[in-house]
Amino acid sequence: MKSVSGKMDEEKLEEITPALKAKLDEFAEKGNLLEDEGQYDEAIEAWEEGLHLIPGPQQFYSETIWFLAAIGDVYVKKGMYAQAHQCFDQARGNLSGDGYGNPFIMLRLGECCLEIGDEKNAVEYLLRAYMMEGKEIFEPDEDGEDDGQKYFDFLKAHVDHIE
Repeated sequence: MKSVSGKMDEEKLEEITPALKAKLDEFAEKGNLLEDEGQYDEAIEAWEEGLHLIPGPQQFYSETIWFLAAIGDVYVKKGMYAQAHQCFDQARGNLSGDGYGNPFIMLRLGECCLEIGDEKNAVEYLLRAYMMEGKEIFEPDEDGEDDGQKYFDFLKAHVDHIE
């Protein structure tokens, strides 16, 4: 499946058909509803079921990022930062091109790195999120959750000229 250059030959990737897309959407929605009800473990199970439907190698599909980010976000809510870091790091490395350029992925990776004691990478990822979205990405969401101030203060303490 690899070409002479060592990159995946995208023409040989299995297509996400409309029927598969519909199933993925069902699992995504089911997980979202369960998360809204505070049923975090069940939400993770729903998203993992959807993730398992994505053909391999999964790192070439942007749909993989959706599920990994959703699972990782619940792990953050549960304070399970090592598990969340695994999800967001995998999403970051997604070869569909969406992971590294996603400010939410960068923010969560930075938060997880700080929480697990990896300050060097915390600065890198938080700075990437800041550069993409500005200070707004650290502000509370519509529910008033996400205390991004802690992470913004950390970033300001480690990087000059951030206001």
